[in-house]
Amino acid sequence: VQARMAASIHGVYRGGLGVHLAMVAMGAELGLDVELGAVPAQNADSDEVRLYSESAGRFIVTIDPSNREKFEKLFEAMPVALIDKVTSEPRLVVRGVHKSAIIDMNVPELKSAWQKPFGDLI
Repeated sequence: VQARMAASIHGVYRGGLGVHLAMVAMGAELGLDVELGAVPAQNADSDEVRLYSESAGRFIVTIDPSNREKFEKLFEAMPVALIDKVTSEPRLVVRGVHKSAIIDMNVPELKSAWQKPFGDLI
């Protein structure tokens, strides 16, 4: 933050990484192309655990690609990984640990579904 490299920072908590990747995509109204297999994880070989684990102390940080090397150098002693790229096409695409797409959704449709009431709830 002090180096002004972060375009956005989003904490991962309730619901896990899957929920918060969707929130980042909806907030920016841009797409994300995610490689779930790149997520630093121990004993978490399934897509479900990587997507929905509520492990503490994780953040989704977006940066300008020109800052990648400098950003990664700041965190070289920590479990940090490039897991996605922001895309201009508003789609949330998540590729599982076996590389196949397990989520491929249009971000405006995702946002519309998120904003609608569930059933008769107001």
